[in-house]
Formats: sequence, C-alpha cells, structure tokens
Amino acid sequence: MTLSARFRRSDAGQALVEFALVMPVVLLMLVGIIEFGRAWNVQQVITDAAREGCRQGVLANPAITQASVVGTINTALARAAIDTNVTQITLIGFGAGTGTLLTVDVQTPYQFRFLGVLINLANLGQDGYVLLKTQFVMRNE
Repeated sequence: MTLSARFRRSDAGQALVEFALVMPVVLLMLVGIIEFGRAWNVQQVITDAAREGCRQGVLANPAITQASVVGTINTALARAAIDTNVTQITLIGFGAGTGTLLTVDVQTPYQFRFLGVLINLANLGQDGYVLLKTQFVMRNE
C-alpha cells in the first residue's frame, strides 16, 4: 500500500474535524443558557421588588409614603446587586382611597455581557441592553 493510499483511507482526523465544527455551536448554546438564566433571575428580582413595594403601598397606614415604598423597592433591588440609579419606579394610584388600585411599575436595563453583539445585530436592544419591565397591581386597603 502506498503512502497516498494510506492517507486517503485514514479516519484519524475525522473526530477532530467534527469536534472543531460542533464545538462553537455548543459553546454558543451554553453561553446563551447562562445569559438568559441571568436575565430571568433579574426579571424575578424586579417582580418580587414590585410586589413588596405594592404590598407596602396598599396598607392603610398614614406613616407610609411614596418615598418609603420606593425605598422598599430600591432595597430589594440593591440586595440583588441591581443598579437602582438606572431603575425607573412608577406608582399609580398611591393613597387614592380604599378599594382603588395601586399599580407599581419597575423598569431596569439589563446588559447581556457575552451575547450583546448578537442582540445588537438582531436589533433587539441597544449596546447589548434590553429593558426588563414588570408591573404589580393591588387594591388599596
């Protein structure tokens, strides 16, 4: 058997080539799972913070002010290391009377650290950021 015939029949490099083709896709999927898991965690945190603030805001207690409700929300966000300086909190219907609705809106930008370039290419955000929003509504007591 000649040297050239032996190289044509050899499968020694096949696994390496397949690995080189598949590995970038697997790594992209893994990074995507991690990134979207982090984004889901932040979404859950801001939803819980909005719920805490809304629950405090509907109580029939004259000592509770809008500033104290916003402070409660900011404290919950800060516990999860979310920047409260860029978070927007809106209270609609605070102190409007018994039986009326209090709506708490919380919005915060979230930056995809590794997938930001893909987010930009898909026109889903700006500079790798997307805006996470949540809203909680309760009836005033």
